[in-house]
Amino acid sequence: MPEAAAYCFQDFITDLELVTSVERDQAEMMRKISRRMKLLIGADDKFLTPEERESDSSHYARHLVYIDRKRRFVIMSGVWMPGQGTPVHDHGTWGLMGVMEGELKVTNYVRLDDRKKPGHAELREANGFWSGRGSVSYVLPPHEEIHKVENLGEASTHSLHVYGRDIIECNQYDLEKKTMSP
Repeated sequence: MPEAAAYCFQDFITDLELVTSVERDQAEMMRKISRRMKLLIGADDKFLTPEERESDSSHYARHLVYIDRKRRFVIMSGVWMPGQGTPVHDHGTWGLMGVMEGELKVTNYVRLDDRKKPGHAELREANGFWSGRGSVSYVLPPHEEIHKVENLGEASTHSLHVYGRDIIECNQYDLEKKTMSP
Protein backbone atom coordinates (compact mmCIF):
# COMPACT_ATOMS: atom_id res chain seq x y z
CA MET A 1 0.00 0.00 0.00
CA PRO A 2 1.46 3.43 -0.95
CA GLU A 3 2.31 5.81 1.89
CA ALA A 4 -0.01 8.82 2.30
CA ALA A 5 1.50 12.12 1.28
CA ALA A 6 2.40 14.47 4.12
CA TYR A 7 0.29 17.56 4.67
CA CYS A 8 2.01 20.39 2.78
CA PHE A 9 1.84 24.16 2.43
CA GLN A 10 -0.39 23.97 -0.66
CA ASP A 11 -2.83 21.75 1.27
CA PHE A 12 -2.86 24.41 3.99
CA ILE A 13 -3.62 27.19 1.46
CA THR A 14 -6.44 25.14 -0.08
CA ASP A 15 -7.93 24.44 3.34
CA LEU A 16 -7.68 28.10 4.37
CA GLU A 17 -9.43 29.19 1.17
CA LEU A 18 -12.29 26.78 1.88
CA VAL A 19 -12.62 27.48 5.61
CA THR A 20 -12.52 31.28 5.23
CA SER A 21 -15.07 31.08 2.39
CA VAL A 22 -17.72 29.00 4.12
CA GLU A 23 -17.30 29.35 7.90
CA ARG A 24 -19.14 32.37 9.33
CA ASP A 25 -18.55 31.66 13.04
CA GLN A 26 -15.07 33.07 13.74
CA ALA A 27 -14.45 30.88 16.80
CA GLU A 28 -15.23 27.75 14.78
CA MET A 29 -13.12 29.03 11.88
CA MET A 30 -10.20 29.47 14.30
CA ARG A 31 -10.60 25.89 15.57
CA LYS A 32 -10.56 24.52 12.03
CA ILE A 33 -7.56 26.58 10.97
CA SER A 34 -5.73 25.69 14.19
CA ARG A 35 -6.05 21.95 13.47
CA ARG A 36 -4.68 22.44 9.97
CA MET A 37 -1.85 24.67 11.16
CA LYS A 38 -0.81 21.98 13.66
CA LEU A 39 -0.68 19.48 10.79
CA LEU A 40 1.47 21.83 8.71
CA ILE A 41 3.99 22.89 11.34
CA GLY A 42 4.19 19.35 12.70
CA ALA A 43 5.08 17.94 9.30
CA ASP A 44 7.83 20.20 8.01
CA ASP A 45 8.97 23.82 7.84
CA LYS A 46 10.88 23.45 4.57
CA PHE A 47 8.12 25.31 2.72
CA LEU A 48 9.65 28.62 3.89
CA THR A 49 12.29 30.16 1.65
CA PRO A 50 15.65 31.24 3.10
CA GLU A 51 14.44 34.86 2.87
CA GLU A 52 11.31 34.01 4.91
CA ARG A 53 13.58 32.58 7.63
CA GLU A 54 15.94 35.60 7.83
CA SER A 55 16.42 37.31 11.17
CA ASP A 56 17.02 40.98 11.92
CA SER A 57 19.42 41.87 14.71
CA SER A 58 17.51 45.06 15.65
CA HIS A 59 14.01 43.56 16.12
CA TYR A 60 11.96 40.45 15.40
CA ALA A 61 11.53 39.90 11.67
CA ARG A 62 8.22 39.44 9.84
CA HIS A 63 8.02 38.15 6.28
CA LEU A 64 4.97 37.97 4.03
CA VAL A 65 4.68 34.35 2.88
CA TYR A 66 1.29 34.35 1.15
CA ILE A 67 -1.63 36.71 0.56
CA ASP A 68 -4.97 35.30 -0.52
CA ARG A 69 -6.06 36.71 -3.86
CA LYS A 70 -9.52 37.44 -2.38
CA ARG A 71 -7.91 39.07 0.70
CA ARG A 72 -9.54 36.63 3.15
CA PHE A 73 -6.24 35.95 4.92
CA VAL A 74 -2.48 36.46 4.88
CA ILE A 75 0.31 34.18 6.04
CA MET A 76 3.51 35.54 7.55
CA SER A 77 6.61 34.05 9.09
CA GLY A 78 8.20 35.41 12.24
CA VAL A 79 11.84 35.12 13.23
CA TRP A 80 12.66 35.95 16.84
CA MET A 81 16.24 36.21 18.07
CA PRO A 82 16.87 35.84 21.83
CA GLY A 83 15.51 38.86 23.70
CA GLN A 84 13.31 40.10 20.86
CA GLY A 85 9.60 40.67 21.25
CA THR A 86 6.63 42.83 20.41
CA PRO A 87 5.13 45.71 22.34
CA VAL A 88 1.65 45.14 23.77
CA HIS A 89 -0.60 45.31 20.69
CA ASP A 90 -3.63 44.03 18.81
CA HIS A 91 -4.18 43.27 15.14
CA GLY A 92 -7.78 44.38 14.67
CA THR A 93 -8.56 40.96 13.21
CA TRP A 94 -8.47 37.27 14.09
CA GLY A 95 -5.12 35.55 13.96
CA LEU A 96 -3.22 32.37 14.74
CA MET A 97 0.44 31.76 15.55
CA GLY A 98 2.12 28.38 15.25
CA VAL A 99 5.62 27.80 16.60
CA MET A 100 7.77 25.81 14.18
CA GLU A 101 11.04 25.98 16.10
CA GLY A 102 11.97 27.29 19.54
CA GLU A 103 9.70 28.78 22.18
CA LEU A 104 7.85 32.05 22.71
CA LYS A 105 6.18 33.60 25.74
CA VAL A 106 2.72 34.99 25.00
CA THR A 107 1.09 37.39 27.45
CA ASN A 108 -2.59 38.28 26.98
CA TYR A 109 -4.28 41.39 28.32
CA VAL A 110 -7.87 42.39 29.00
CA ARG A 111 -9.25 45.91 28.67
CA LEU A 112 -10.76 47.41 31.79
CA ASP A 113 -12.02 50.71 30.34
CA ASP A 114 -15.22 51.20 28.34
CA ARG A 115 -13.35 52.06 25.08
CA LYS A 116 -15.17 55.38 24.81
CA LYS A 117 -12.27 57.79 25.41
CA PRO A 118 -10.10 58.06 22.24
CA GLY A 119 -6.47 57.11 22.82
CA HIS A 120 -7.16 55.78 26.33
CA ALA A 121 -6.84 52.11 27.25
CA GLU A 122 -6.59 50.62 30.70
CA LEU A 123 -5.28 47.05 30.62
CA ARG A 124 -4.61 44.23 33.04
CA GLU A 125 -2.59 41.10 32.37
CA ALA A 126 -5.03 38.23 31.90
CA ASN A 127 -2.68 35.28 31.45
CA GLY A 128 0.66 34.21 30.08
CA PHE A 129 1.93 30.96 28.66
CA TRP A 130 4.88 29.41 26.87
CA SER A 131 4.25 28.36 23.30
CA GLY A 132 6.69 25.71 22.06
CA ARG A 133 7.32 23.77 18.87
CA GLY A 134 4.07 22.48 17.36
CA SER A 135 1.78 24.66 19.46
CA VAL A 136 -0.81 27.06 18.06
CA SER A 137 -2.31 30.08 19.82
CA TYR A 138 -4.85 32.62 18.63
CA VAL A 139 -6.27 36.13 18.96
CA LEU A 140 -9.97 36.81 18.44
CA PRO A 141 -11.42 40.33 18.72
CA PRO A 142 -13.00 42.00 20.52
CA HIS A 143 -12.10 40.34 23.85
CA GLU A 144 -9.16 38.03 23.14
CA GLU A 145 -6.89 40.19 21.05
CA ILE A 146 -4.48 42.32 23.08
CA HIS A 147 -1.15 40.59 23.67
CA LYS A 148 2.62 40.64 23.46
CA VAL A 149 5.01 37.95 22.26
CA GLU A 150 8.62 37.51 23.40
CA ASN A 151 11.55 35.19 22.84
CA LEU A 152 13.03 34.92 26.32
CA GLY A 153 15.14 31.88 25.44
CA GLU A 154 18.72 31.54 24.25
CA ALA A 155 17.98 30.29 20.72
CA SER A 156 16.13 31.77 17.75
CA THR A 157 12.46 30.94 17.27
CA HIS A 158 10.50 30.60 14.02
CA SER A 159 6.74 31.06 13.89
CA LEU A 160 3.99 31.02 11.29
CA HIS A 161 1.09 33.49 11.49
CA VAL A 162 -2.28 33.63 9.74
CA TYR A 163 -4.34 36.81 9.96
CA GLY A 164 -7.78 37.79 8.67
CA ARG A 165 -6.30 40.77 6.83
CA ASP A 166 -2.96 42.22 5.78
CA ILE A 167 -1.42 43.76 8.91
CA ILE A 168 -0.05 47.11 7.79
CA GLU A 169 -0.82 48.84 11.08
CA CYS A 170 -2.07 47.72 14.48
CA ASN A 171 -2.85 49.35 17.82
CA GLN A 172 -0.02 49.60 20.34
CA TYR A 173 -0.66 50.00 24.06
CA ASP A 174 1.35 51.70 26.81
CA LEU A 175 0.48 50.05 30.11
CA GLU A 176 1.94 52.78 32.33
CA LYS A 177 0.48 55.75 30.47
CA LYS A 178 -2.81 53.88 29.81
CA THR A 179 -2.74 54.90 26.16
CA MET A 180 -3.43 53.27 22.80
CA SER A 181 -2.08 54.52 19.48
CA PRO A 182 -1.96 53.21 15.90
